[in-house]
Amino acid sequence: MKFFKRNDQVDQQNLVAEQKVNAMPSHGSLDNTQNVIEKKKGVASTQACNMDADPMSRLSESKDTQENDACMLDVESNSANKSYDDKYSMVGNLSSEVSAIYLAMQHSKLECVDEQSHDSISTQGNVEPDDSDEGDDFDPFVFIKDLPDLSAVVPKFRPVLLPKQTRSRPSTTLVLDLDETLVHSSLEPCPDADFTFPVNFNLKEHTIYVRCRPFLKDFMERVSGLFETIIFTASQSIYAERLLNILDPKRRVFRHRIYRESCVYVEGNYLKDLSVLGRDLSHVIIIDNSPQAFGFQLDNGIPIESWFEDRTDQALLTLLPFLESLVGTDDVRPMIAKRFNLSEKVAGLAYPSVEYRR
Repeated sequence: MKFFKRNDQVDQQNLVAEQKVNAMPSHGSLDNTQNVIEKKKGVASTQACNMDADPMSRLSESKDTQENDACMLDVESNSANKSYDDKYSMVGNLSSEVSAIYLAMQHSKLECVDEQSHDSISTQGNVEPDDSDEGDDFDPFVFIKDLPDLSAVVPKFRPVLLPKQTRSRPSTTLVLDLDETLVHSSLEPCPDADFTFPVNFNLKEHTIYVRCRPFLKDFMERVSGLFETIIFTASQSIYAERLLNILDPKRRVFRHRIYRESCVYVEGNYLKDLSVLGRDLSHVIIIDNSPQAFGFQLDNGIPIESWFEDRTDQALLTLLPFLESLVGTDDVRPMIAKRFNLSEKVAGLAYPSVEYRR
């Protein structure tokens, strides 16, 4: 926990300042400082959650939060020094710095910030709303219903991501998500991790602990013989590339790897537009634990339950018979739509569309 607090020497000086300031009338010069403090709190409360929160995303968010804190503290200090110049003569012989700290303290709430969760907690007992509450209210199907047309969020002409498909390769393409679909990664030490690897980020080395979903190896071996298999993840390449080099070091399973920079960013979510692959969409399948990720091509998508640590999970194994039934079909979309009914579920939403952010 990081606390915004004064040292012992300033505490002693503030006791003297309090006796003098209590006798003073309120003054409008405190407004500027209060505005700055409110802006700082606004920055923390408006940070959006990411759909696919890989460890590097959490490190980036931590770095951004620290930079915002440093920037806002600097602004507070400058504003305080300027606005309290007129007040200085009323405080007496105390330094302007001590006076500014005391008066700002009188009209604001000291905060402590959890560096891991970024939750803001007031030392006076008032707890700021947790971002997780927003995430609990997120409905991916309402989000999909509210999606704009794809043409409104992507350039009209875009280069395709994959090289031309050869006849020697399977005709059907299977696109796989990574985090919480095939593996779960954490920055926290996991005694049952299947493997670990280091990542250098912000000039510091971090250890990533990775658990593999049960039956992952069996699943990978089977689908690699049936499909042109591709990883399409919203995770950052600095992390995902290292992980995939361990899972598939010779690239025999995952023919291509696509990362966050190729996603379409819509309202805080990273969406995977399958049309950019350059493949016939009648022969493209995507498996993802976040249905909104394939919201632009809903009938190509197979949802799967998010996985974190359940060693009895059999979701990958259970999917294999259905995937095998899609091989060689003229169009995979009617079969996927019939099995999962996602388009019907979105179309059946009767209540007014609401803008959801995550």
